[in-house]
Amino acid sequence: MKTTDPGRALISGRWADMNRFKVPGLRGLAVRRPYFHDGSAAAVAAAVDHHDQRFGIGLDSSDKAALVAFLSAL
Repeated sequence: MKTTDPGRALISGRWADMNRFKVPGLRGLAVRRPYFHDGSAAAVAAAVDHHDQRFGIGLDSSDKAALVAFLSAL
């Protein structure tokens, strides 16, 4: 197996942990701003816009509003 990021295995040393990651939860997301490692997104909407543009998701304005409302409700 080849990997560029062994994930949790770097901490545990266990083969079973290769490519496993603990991701941050989304609970309380709206009150934990700014977002991203550098604080470049000041609001949930800015983070949604960034991901839409970066990954070419193609969300329309109503999709973005629904996603922001959902993430803000967590």
